[in-house]
Amino acid sequence: MIELQSNPVGWISTGDASLPRKAVLKLIVVGDGGVGKTTLIHRYLTGTYLDQRMTVGSGFATCDLNMEGVTITLAIWDFAGEERFRFLLPTYCRGSLGCILAFDLTRPPTFYHLDQWLTLVRSNTDDIPILLVGNKSDAGDKNSDLARDYTQINNLADYLETSAKEGYNVIKTFETIATLMWTRTTTAAPQSLLTTAT
Repeated sequence: MIELQSNPVGWISTGDASLPRKAVLKLIVVGDGGVGKTTLIHRYLTGTYLDQRMTVGSGFATCDLNMEGVTITLAIWDFAGEERFRFLLPTYCRGSLGCILAFDLTRPPTFYHLDQWLTLVRSNTDDIPILLVGNKSDAGDKNSDLARDYTQINNLADYLETSAKEGYNVIKTFETIATLMWTRTTTAAPQSLLTTAT
């Protein structure tokens, strides 16, 4: 019998040495409530826009990608942004290999709260790539320079502006973070996520 362990990367043998293996990579998506994290994920997974209410606790979804001939299952954890759920974050961060740090381009306070989220993520992960995302680029004015400066000052992987409503840069966002996660994973010796139970 195969038993799943809690290591961040799962290498799952297909049973045939000539066939590619599969990898499971954990991605966390964090930011204030209402910045559009869930709608961003939904748009990526389904190609449709969903006017979503606040996430309660956390949400979870998976999707398969192909990286260098290996099937990657991206396990996406969507954290509620409300303060009352913040205590859950350290536990959910464990084992993650990448993070999308999101804010709402139309609501400046969500940008100024990024430090809190960044501290929580970095305190509970092992130097993972963090992609800063400014969502709702379809609505209102925005100051992209502040976000780009924040990315550089805090040594984040990159900064992208998105619109879950219009689908702008949504696929690029998830492909970018998945590539960063995969690159980081393959530069280190992979640890098996699987053990054989007797």
